Amino acid sequence: MTRKQKRLSVIAGGLVFLGAATGLTFYALGQKASYFYMPADLTTA
Repeated sequence: MTRKQKRLSVIAGGLVFLGAATGLTFYALGQKASYFYMPADLTTA
């Protein structure tokens, strides 16, 4: 592979990794979103 192809593959791999990590994070938080409160909710409680 040329230097340009290596750089492109590293960048593409990093983007895939970040996308997967973000997707898993949002999936996990979506299951437990009711445990988080907005600041306005805390002042009224």
